[in-house]
Amino acid sequence: MPYRGRVRRSWYILIAACLVSPLATTTPLAQAAPIATAKASWSMVPMSKDANGDGFIDGDGGVPVSGALSMAPSRTFTGAGNGVAQPNERLIGGALSWYLDPAGYQVILNACKSTGASYQWTVTPKAPSSLPMTTDSRPLKKKSCKTRLTLREGEYSFALTVEGGTSQDSRTISASVRNILMVAMGDSYASGEGNPRNVDAWLRDGGPFISFDPYWDDDPCNRSTRGGPAQAALALEQASSTTSVTLVYVACSGATVDGGILGPQPGAGQPLSQIEQVRKLIGNESIDLLSLSIGGNDVGFTSILTACATTPECAVRPAPNGALARYPTLQQGVQAQTAKLPGDFARIAACLGGSTCQLAGKRSFRALPMAKDSVVLPTLYPDITRRTDGQSCSYLTIPATDFAWARDTTLLPNPAARYDYPLRSGKA
Repeated sequence: MPYRGRVRRSWYILIAACLVSPLATTTPLAQAAPIATAKASWSMVPMSKDANGDGFIDGDGGVPVSGALSMAPSRTFTGAGNGVAQPNERLIGGALSWYLDPAGYQVILNACKSTGASYQWTVTPKAPSSLPMTTDSRPLKKKSCKTRLTLREGEYSFALTVEGGTSQDSRTISASVRNILMVAMGDSYASGEGNPRNVDAWLRDGGPFISFDPYWDDDPCNRSTRGGPAQAALALEQASSTTSVTLVYVACSGATVDGGILGPQPGAGQPLSQIEQVRKLIGNESIDLLSLSIGGNDVGFTSILTACATTPECAVRPAPNGALARYPTLQQGVQAQTAKLPGDFARIAACLGGSTCQLAGKRSFRALPMAKDSVVLPTLYPDITRRTDGQSCSYLTIPATDFAWARDTTLLPNPAARYDYPLRSGKA
């Protein structure tokens, strides 16, 4: 037994010695540097920004201090002009979704899917006489794998070089840096009339007898980023990560050709025509896309609605008030005003490209600069005269015959010069 005990103790001593002996310790091998692999991509920073993903553009014109989307938001705004898009923030001055920077547009160069220790970019413009630019070498880490640059529009090659220990890899991609400058002009159908930012609060909590304080991006014009052009601009922005979209939004409720597009609109607090407002905002930047909704107020849209809601057989009666009251009958007024529209549209077209054009009052003005591949979208008015099955509507005091007349004389692109209105007596 004593012998066995001595053997057991000897093993304990040997094990303890091994645990503290230098022979039992190991030195970890130095971590091998990652092999360099370059994987490059790029994108543009959005100009039409939706900070909270609610489906509406956020600008830099201030956010109500409280209750932006409530029934009665604060009329005091905060954050205007700070260069940071915030949820529910108005468009800049009710017109711009973000700044037009003469230095160019922000581009993000992405090396995050690469492996290695460090990376750098060489940016080469394809324009003649333009010199390449190489960025500083940066650690290839999650927090530092993206590089933000301001570049002018044009064609580029982006060359990524990644280093890792003794290895190096590179990748070159071609890019077209492009910002789509979209301009939206027009009347209430373009401005978003009836659709303020906080309309959901009224639909949810309000009612016909509840006080409601609409929150507009521009109060005098009842302009809203819920309007069709703003929604189209955001959809266009989100359609591609390699283009950005800047919206210039000057549509105003109540606008006509000479009292809005080509001339000032004092009733809505607009001392300048929409053409002049756009020029002031964009300078010499070329317009890529222009949407236009105009003509409804010129032919007396509200006069037609009022007359037909209050007057039997409205087409052959004088309009009780409004733009068409000076004509013997509503139909004569509509036909006379509609006949002027082709000439009015030609005057507007002359202000889109070229050198000079004539505004209201025969004032000469510089035409708006249009890009070579620009697109002009004259938007149509919705047909409120027919049911989903194609038959003419009837509503309270407005019979189907009046709705049919209104459609055929004002909504059709080329209305007939003569319209035989069916009187109740059976005589045309």
